[in-house]
Amino acid sequence: MRIVSYTSPIIGLAKIKKLDLLKTLAGEVLIPRYVYRELFGKHGQEAADIEEALQTFIKVVPVDDMEPSVAALLTQLDEGERQAIGLASVLGGDVLLLIDDHAGREAAKRLQVAVTGLEGLLIFAKEKGLVSQVGSLLEGNCSTPRGR
Repeated sequence: MRIVSYTSPIIGLAKIKKLDLLKTLAGEVLIPRYVYRELFGKHGQEAADIEEALQTFIKVVPVDDMEPSVAALLTQLDEGERQAIGLASVLGGDVLLLIDDHAGREAAKRLQVAVTGLEGLLIFAKEKGLVSQVGSLLEGNCSTPRGR
């Protein structure tokens, strides 16, 4: 499985020291350039973990021109969301989009892109035996919206 991620789930995973779950759960972790820029500019205690992930297992992928119908569906979203959803829709197949924003999730679903959020990813990790509890992890990351 390949995971395409938007900015906030990566920051959320870094805050709870579980960024390595992406590497464990996915054969490939991809982000578009705009998400990279947002992550690269992050200044907080999680910045070092994000930088290491960007150097080791998160791959930055350019988003080529989207089909006009896809671009039209995404016009109300911010640039990072547009690029992440666009990348996931172009890749198709065994791709999971990791995004917490409700509007972005709904747009992705309309494009038939499999989607989950930070909470859903943690539940999946728990089912795989990679984390023991989800609630306590999310309590340590109150600033990120919860989404499955």
